[in-house]
Amino acid sequence: MKKFKDKVCPDCGVLFTPTGPSAKRCSTCARSIRRYKARVNTQAYRVRHGLVQKPGVGKGGNQLKGSDNPMYKNGSRYFQNTRELIRTERRYCERCGKDLLNVGQHYWCVHHRDHNRDNNTDDNYELLCKRCHQLEHECGKNLQ
Repeated sequence: MKKFKDKVCPDCGVLFTPTGPSAKRCSTCARSIRRYKARVNTQAYRVRHGLVQKPGVGKGGNQLKGSDNPMYKNGSRYFQNTRELIRTERRYCERCGKDLLNVGQHYWCVHHRDHNRDNNTDDNYELLCKRCHQLEHECGKNLQ
């Protein structure tokens, strides 16, 4: 195997050993340039063939949050995203005091105090163990 003289990368200034006679950049800089060129070429191909409506529009990742979003209905997605946060912040069952920090997802739940699932405000949430939640909804009556 032929050994090449060490060179300095013109982009980042790191001393590197080239893998071939025409290598001009270190592997990290060469990889990032290849990725950038591939992205530019892909976008140009899509524009040329009419596969995108406008160049540079993107995927729409800057959506508004919560009730500011035009697709907002009742905040149920906010509730699903904050369940874990509520459990780590409050930690204990608010009725019996059981520690719920290190239990599985089937042993605790976040309950709506007013029984209205559409009311997703932080003061309406209550962290309960499964037993207290079943007592709240009188699930034992369904077993008789």
